[in-house]
This record gives sequence, C-alpha cells and structure tokens, in this order.
Amino acid sequence: MNNLDQMFEDLALAWASTDSNGPERVLAHFADDCVFEDVTLGATARGKDEFRSLLEGAFEAVPDIEYGVTSRLITERAAAIEWVMSGTHKGDFPGIPATGKRFSLVRGASILELEGDKIRRESDYWDAATLMKQVGLLPSQ
Repeated sequence: MNNLDQMFEDLALAWASTDSNGPERVLAHFADDCVFEDVTLGATARGKDEFRSLLEGAFEAVPDIEYGVTSRLITERAAAIEWVMSGTHKGDFPGIPATGKRFSLVRGASILELEGDKIRRESDYWDAATLMKQVGLLPSQ
C-alpha cells in the first residue's frame, strides 16, 4: 500500500469516527487553504476553520455515522471515491430537518484534488432522495 492509499484508508476511518475528535481527524488530511463542497446540500467551506464548522455540524447531525469506501481511483494529483454512509439522523441538515430515524447505505461519491499528501479540494455528491425516503421525509415509492 502506498502513501496515498494509506491516506485514504485513514480518511475513511476519520469520517467513521464517533468520538469528539472526528472533525480534527478529517481535517488532518486537508491543506490549510482547502475547499470542501457538499454539492447535494449546497454548502461550501473555504479553509480549515470553515470546514471545521461544517464538520462539527455533520458529526452532530449523525453522531453514529458509519462510512465505507466501495471503490476508489487514485492518481498523484486527483482521486475519485465511491462510498456509502449509514447512521441516525439526530440533527438538521440544511433543508432536511432531524427525524431521529436511521438511514443505511446511502451512496455518494467524492472528487478530490490532491497536493502532495493533502487534499486541496473535495466535492461530494450523495443521494439525498434515498436518505429522505429512509427517514420518512419522502414517500418510499
């Protein structure tokens, strides 16, 4: 396993961290002037301070998050990752009020720009319709 493979293994573990250090574990993999974009929610964070705030909200909204990588393609300067997430929807997402219900295996993908051993930019795309159906905010049919 090369250094970038190991970085993405560590990043997956950081996203699945259920203790209070989760946001800092994720941030450790990003450049100081990073850009993180959650395309699905329309949220963009520029720099680690803004990203920390976004991460803290995400970890509070789903404190028992489970995250798993299903496939990845990594080059020296970029990566594409497919993943699934599961957890309990205990806090609000923008436009998605908390339900207290579980969701599971919601699919997503991340496109990343790399700079050395850090992530310079990440754009996440995930299936909000499936999440909303599973937590009862949309009809399941």
